[in-house]
Amino acid sequence: MADPLTSPEHLQATIRLVSLPIRAVLGAAHDEHPPERRDLVYVALHETDSPGTVLGWGECSALNAPTYTAEWAEGAYEQLAAGRPIDASSHPMAAAAVEMAHLDADLRRSGQSLADRLGTSGRRSRAGAVVGLGPIPDILDQVEGLVEQGYRRVKCKISPGRVVEPVRAVIERFPGLEVQVDANGSLSVADIGLLAALRDLGVAAVEQPFAVADHANAARLVADTDLTVIADEAVASVDDLRAVAQDQAATAVAVKPPRLGGLACALELVDAARIFGMQCSIGGLLESGLGRHQLAALAPLEPFTITGDLSPARRWLAADPFPDLEMVDGEIPAPTTIGIAGDPDLDILEAHTVRRVVANAPAPIT
Repeated sequence: MADPLTSPEHLQATIRLVSLPIRAVLGAAHDEHPPERRDLVYVALHETDSPGTVLGWGECSALNAPTYTAEWAEGAYEQLAAGRPIDASSHPMAAAAVEMAHLDADLRRSGQSLADRLGTSGRRSRAGAVVGLGPIPDILDQVEGLVEQGYRRVKCKISPGRVVEPVRAVIERFPGLEVQVDANGSLSVADIGLLAALRDLGVAAVEQPFAVADHANAARLVADTDLTVIADEAVASVDDLRAVAQDQAATAVAVKPPRLGGLACALELVDAARIFGMQCSIGGLLESGLGRHQLAALAPLEPFTITGDLSPARRWLAADPFPDLEMVDGEIPAPTTIGIAGDPDLDILEAHTVRRVVANAPAPIT
């Protein structure tokens, strides 16, 4: 990937905390009642004497609160606004935003799209949507709308006490639909039988069924069923993936560049998964169109054999400053825009900016 831009004394960044309206909340085991707005942080690189000309854009996709990870949007804003180098080991999501901004600038200078750089131009990936926790009738209504839009795979959030019945209702109402589930690490050994029941219903994969450190029960699930078991929160680095593979605690890994420290870290993880004989699934974090473009360029790589969380940002966001992805016949084409996603709509960006600061352009410490 590209190195940070040279001549840092001539480079600054405008850091923005934005709060975007959403279409629906995504309840999960780690946060059943999330707020009804999506906070995001944007990094805009520019020359010191030309703040109106942005060289590259980056997005920090940390959630509104430190539930899924220890980072959260406002905390990441403070880290980036300080203008100091960002340590990717302690603040991977903030570091990912910096990396994205530098990468976007490098791609624009080169006249390339990210898909050009990754070798995925002209390819498509199967789209996948996520459905949160909630009453079964509401879940069925959501899935019906997704099927009508052309989605052929949905991932249902599950949690203790809500493992089998919501999923059974979806499968019975929509035969032929690929269904995955995601427990966000909330289940225990007592739920292994229920997960086996999901397999019998036809569930294709279960994501992060047990706590991050609970390799033993995950390995038991792998050994006792033919479920595809996807590690998510349990893997933040190649070393984590190596440990999961050695313990046979998963057969696949969810690859989320923002959570891993950026695209370069994600590509390292993909290479490691190939070596360890594990499949990959693209993971989403309710990004805006900017972050979603990065996912859509990455997802067509060959190791991504499991349909992941790839959908247009408007699936969740009611307003988005960046151009969105398009879905064609249930698939997402790799973007062709020069850079990562192109320029934002400045009117939308300004309307939803709640804090901003011009700071020294931060650089990642890897």
